[in-house]
Amino acid sequence: MMDDRTGVKAAKVCGAFVFTLLLALLLTVQFDFYYDLNDDTMIKDIVSGAYTGEPSGYCIQMLYPLAWCLALFYRAIPSVPWYGLFLCLCQFGVVFLVAARLLFLMRGAKAGIFALAAEAVLVYGLFLRQFVVVQYSVTSGMCMAGAVFLFLTEQGTDKASVFFRRNLLPLFLVVISFLIRTEVCIMLLPFLLFAGILRWCGEERFFTVLNFRKYITLIVTALLCMAAVYSLDLLAYRGSEWTGFRRFFDARTKLYDFYGLPDYEDNRDFYESIGLSRESYTLLENYNFALDESIDTWRLDAIVSYQERLAAEGRGLHDTFGFVSKNSLKEALWQYKKQLSGSVSPASAAVIVLYLLYLILCVAPARGKLRAGAAFKIVCLLVVRSVLWLYLCMVDRVLDRVTMPLLMTEFVMLAGFLICDCAGSYGAGRFRAVKAVSCILGITGILAALVVSWRTVHAEYDGRAAADARWGAMMDYCRKNGDNYYVIDVYSSTSYEGVPYSEKMFTDVDDTYKNFDLCGGWAAKSPLARQKLERHHIRDIQGALCASKAGRQMNTYFVADADSDLGWLAQYYAKRGIEVELRCVDQIRTDAAEAAFSVYELTRR
Repeated sequence: MMDDRTGVKAAKVCGAFVFTLLLALLLTVQFDFYYDLNDDTMIKDIVSGAYTGEPSGYCIQMLYPLAWCLALFYRAIPSVPWYGLFLCLCQFGVVFLVAARLLFLMRGAKAGIFALAAEAVLVYGLFLRQFVVVQYSVTSGMCMAGAVFLFLTEQGTDKASVFFRRNLLPLFLVVISFLIRTEVCIMLLPFLLFAGILRWCGEERFFTVLNFRKYITLIVTALLCMAAVYSLDLLAYRGSEWTGFRRFFDARTKLYDFYGLPDYEDNRDFYESIGLSRESYTLLENYNFALDESIDTWRLDAIVSYQERLAAEGRGLHDTFGFVSKNSLKEALWQYKKQLSGSVSPASAAVIVLYLLYLILCVAPARGKLRAGAAFKIVCLLVVRSVLWLYLCMVDRVLDRVTMPLLMTEFVMLAGFLICDCAGSYGAGRFRAVKAVSCILGITGILAALVVSWRTVHAEYDGRAAADARWGAMMDYCRKNGDNYYVIDVYSSTSYEGVPYSEKMFTDVDDTYKNFDLCGGWAAKSPLARQKLERHHIRDIQGALCASKAGRQMNTYFVADADSDLGWLAQYYAKRGIEVELRCVDQIRTDAAEAAFSVYELTRR
């Protein structure tokens, strides 16, 4: 028979599950879930089989073991949107684990209900967009934030085996985060390491065999798990085609995301030395580099090396102790200062509120070493977050999908500090203090929801509906003309009036093969892209677009925004001695009869 204690634990777990389910249902009633960017839809297309016709684990962005599992599920039951379900399961799974932990920390039903209410309004008020418009990098960040919170608030023990067992969930979340988006996981590791140092320093004695067994075993296990899945990823991509593409992908990422393209006219001698014409450079500028087979790993690496050489000479980029970045340390400090003193987002405001609450509830009432320790803890956290933000400012990657995981992790870390340290400041009043903190957090979340978040998300949601109508019309058009192949201009495929093109996660899902591809992007020139072209008996995009009628295996068309200027495309072919005429043969219209895209046929003159 189950004893009372076990029954209470089961009731709290069930309560957290019901709470999470109701929260998810409430969001489902209000919104349709969207993928945030075409990066997310590309991953979905690869693992579902919509990209090549067969589900594949080679989705490049996620580690192979996870992508392989998702592809396996798509092979088993293709009609289920497994990728979207997985992302939502991770995000709401973190909500469930945090809710369960809060219930275990609270004494009494009223305190538990209040804590869940605070979590609910914080989700709605601060992170509503991240739950409705899902981005895999943010999902990775949520898993790391959940791991930090669970680790910080876990009950202490003197047994190494019990300590390890109690921290299996944080360990699991770290590995999942690493599988989803390795770069985000690594970026957030300093928060987790800081949390581990705090827990270790909080032990009665630091240098004991028991403590070394407890913490070193957990750290080594985490590193071994990450090394294992990363090794499997390397093993999966060991083929010559994929090895070469990974080098191309790394050079492309460094070029676009971190270095940028040096101006052609100012560096004409260099570009001519590597055989890159002004017309090919334009393809790099507008991301349509898949059109040109001569844009290869060697040329991208040459541009990267050239910029690093210029940085070392004090020209172009900045070289800070061997670290090449777009902004100098001084410029990054100035940007960081501007962000701190400029307009504040709801999530940033909530983080500031938590810092103030910690100072009021934990630092101010403490005495002696306790006050010094609490103050030192906050100072160290500020140092960790400042270093990470300065890095983002230096590389000029202050993007929402990067900064939101940082804010989430910092937020839950401060919440963990408040929950744990209120006990040291107030003794027997621990749960009363936690209840007060929950109340204040709840009020903060409600205000943020009423003032900013709800209105902002609804406005974006309406914009996504308009963009979705255009993108959906384009996909429907391609499906209706399945005997043709369509090459999409990259800039025309990104957004409409500032709102990214994407797809709904669970509504109107169609994972049948897509007979179109972008003329660039991170999957361009990959073995999967080659496989897609081979399916249509196309050797290369450049030749397929301008092939004569007699030489065409199938009709290949170029698609761009209805008002796009495609002079660059004609100039590119002219540079290669091919005079082409771009003839608009059709227009893709939405249900409102709005011309969204134009379909062009390239004919030789």
